[in-house]
Amino acid sequence: MFEMEKAHRVSLTSQVEAKLKGALIVGVLKPGARLVTKEIAEQLGTSVTPVREALLRLVSAGALDATPAQAFLVPKIPLARYQEITLIRKNLEGLAVLEASQRVTPAAIEQLTVLNARFMAAKVAENVEEALQANREFRFALYALANMPTLTTLIEQLWVQIGPCFNYLYPQSAHVAQGQHNYDQLLVALAAGDSKRCVKLIHKSIDDGAAILEKHYF
Repeated sequence: MFEMEKAHRVSLTSQVEAKLKGALIVGVLKPGARLVTKEIAEQLGTSVTPVREALLRLVSAGALDATPAQAFLVPKIPLARYQEITLIRKNLEGLAVLEASQRVTPAAIEQLTVLNARFMAAKVAENVEEALQANREFRFALYALANMPTLTTLIEQLWVQIGPCFNYLYPQSAHVAQGQHNYDQLLVALAAGDSKRCVKLIHKSIDDGAAILEKHYF
C-alpha cells in the first residue's frame, strides 16, 4: 500500500514538473516571477507535496531559485550565462538537426510544415503565447526525428533555463513577422537532404533569437 502511495506521489510530481517546465519554456513564467507552492497546488488541483517536490527538482536543474520564505523565483539570467547556454545549444541542437536530417520522412516534413504555418500565423497575429508554444512544438518535433532521447532531454533542460527570456522575442515588427522565417528555408533543406544547410539554419535561428534578446532583454 505504501509503495502504491509513493508511486502515485512520484507520478504526480512528474506531471507537475512537466507542466512547470512547459510554462518556463514558452515564457509564461517570466524572469522575476514568484511561485508559491500553495497557490500552484490550488491551480492544479493537487496537494502541496508533489508541487514542492517538482519545484525543488527545477531548483536542482538551475531553472528556479529557492527563497527562505517558502517561495520560488524564476531567476533573471545574466548575459554571460545566456551566452554560454547559447553556445552549448548551438552544438547540441546542431547535432540533433544533423541526425534528424538523415532520418526525415515526407510525412515528418508534412507535419513540420503544418507546425510552421501555425507558428507563422501566431507571429502575424501578435499572439505571443501561441507563437512561443508553436515554436517549441516545431523545434522539438524536429529534434525528435534524431531518435536520440538523451540529446533531446539535454536540449530541453537548457530551454527550461532560458525559456522565460523568450517572452522578450515578441512582439516583432510586421516586416519581420511576415517575412520568410528560417524554418521555411529549413524545410526546403530537409526535403533536399542538405544536412549542412540544415545545421547552418538552426544555428542562424539561435543566433537571431540571441541578438533580439541581447537588445531587448539584456
